[in-house]
Amino acid sequence: MMGFHWPWEASASITPSLLALSVGMHLGWALTLGAGAVFLLRTATITTRRIVTLVIALLCLLPNEWSPSWWLGLAFQTPSLTLQGLCGLYLYQHVRTQAGTTMPLTDSTTPAVQARWPLSLLLVAIVAGWVLALDTFAFFDVALYAIGFTPYAVLAALFFACLLQLISARSGHSQNTRHYRELAAIVLIATLVHLLLRLPTGNLWDALLDPWLWVIAHVFAVSRLRI
Repeated sequence: MMGFHWPWEASASITPSLLALSVGMHLGWALTLGAGAVFLLRTATITTRRIVTLVIALLCLLPNEWSPSWWLGLAFQTPSLTLQGLCGLYLYQHVRTQAGTTMPLTDSTTPAVQARWPLSLLLVAIVAGWVLALDTFAFFDVALYAIGFTPYAVLAALFFACLLQLISARSGHSQNTRHYRELAAIVLIATLVHLLLRLPTGNLWDALLDPWLWVIAHVFAVSRLRI
């Protein structure tokens, strides 16, 4: 009797193709470094930010060792799809701000929008990162990282996105509501891209969380507690 197979198990490999991996790495680092440049230069002139961001993005798209993406990929692989989504969202909001359609994201007296993300979301990222870090030392009886290769991880990600959407519907704070909805959409898109292309490593946990996002969550959580 033939056993049941999940639809996404049709591929013979659980890892991304070399083409998808290369394209995803270059685009991922272009988004991440571009958003980082805009954030660090948020007090500079608009022209300076645009030029620096454009130069960084173009450098990241260069092939092989000519690109900083290639060297960063050797050391840190590819940013998680969640981090890429957040960076893309930040750049989009920055462009809208400069176009005059929204209120300024930052100025010299107010913290960054990302620093005002709900503390609960930051704590979720922090705790999840510590759990995966401890799992690398076989701290738990179950290999939690290995679950990221199974359909159970997909179900967990979908449940988390639905939970965020439910919380946003019941939240009385407009800014928190927006953040919950944005993250829910990013998690859903990241999961879909992972299922289609297996980026970045074939493991869903790597698509949802990476060391850089984990460290950023720590920094913003400390900033929130000090405000």
